[in-house]
Amino acid sequence: TTTTTTTTTTMDDGNNMVNDEVMQVRTMDIPLWLSTLEVTKHLVGHGKGKALEAEYESTVVITGKGSGTRDPKAPGFNLPHLHVTMSGADVRQLGRLRRALEDSLIDYVIEDAPTEQQEDGATDNNSANNSANPPPSLGRLLYALGLSAANASPKTKDRAPDRSVLARSHFPVYLHTKRDTAKQSDGEDKNNDNSNNRNGRNLITKKVWMNVLELPRDGETKEYHGRFLASRSFMNYYRNHFHCRVDIYGVWGDNGGKEHLLCDPYVLITSEEKANVDKCVQYVEHRIRDHEEKFEVSRVGGRRVLRGEKAES
Repeated sequence: TTTTTTTTTTMDDGNNMVNDEVMQVRTMDIPLWLSTLEVTKHLVGHGKGKALEAEYESTVVITGKGSGTRDPKAPGFNLPHLHVTMSGADVRQLGRLRRALEDSLIDYVIEDAPTEQQEDGATDNNSANNSANPPPSLGRLLYALGLSAANASPKTKDRAPDRSVLARSHFPVYLHTKRDTAKQSDGEDKNNDNSNNRNGRNLITKKVWMNVLELPRDGETKEYHGRFLASRSFMNYYRNHFHCRVDIYGVWGDNGGKEHLLCDPYVLITSEEKANVDKCVQYVEHRIRDHEEKFEVSRVGGRRVLRGEKAES
């Protein structure tokens, strides 16, 4: 995510250059596994883009693979993933616009979650909204959005693509599925994000430190290995020693649960403190390495490079 500014100028009656307004530009990268034309239509199709631009007094342009953009001169045209460019004069409105787009992506992942079978054989189409557990792809999306937002800050020094970041928590999931439709009280600033009026958007969710690890895969069976990380002793150790929550997605149920994921299977590590997540990442990474050597499996992206290590050549 980048931040740039552009200034528009006009001529006054004395033919002097006058700055009309400073245009702020923000960009957001959407994960490769969500970079499809369907997602683009979900974000800005059917008049949604125009409505967002009118509400937030900004412009939205989506380019990259999956955008359907045909202009080769458009910024991000050649990127392998969707690239969102937001521009406007008010940085607060741009922040709200970004939040609205993030909420829309979250809605897409939740809506794509598998439906559950009821006792009478009927399908519960609202199971994703009512389930206590979040959709399996949600954590991966929230991590990607947190990473993208962190990269927007000029104060960010560590820009490693797999670092721990502060992001919206995937639990409790109802904060991502319910809407705050309470009416605005008298004298309350309608632009205040802490107000009761969220215009029917996602509720404010707490933030936690988060990181993601890939899971190894058997080259012959194509099966992902991850259940070994979920033994009772391991789960207790994550919680009691590192004070972390560890979730493993894509290795449960039929076909390993892979069909329920929009992304590849992964490990999600969250905690209230960054140091806890970083320590737990190191511990889990070494457990995965031990498993890879024992069962001759590997990860597509290779081993995670830990602090003090050099990347494999």
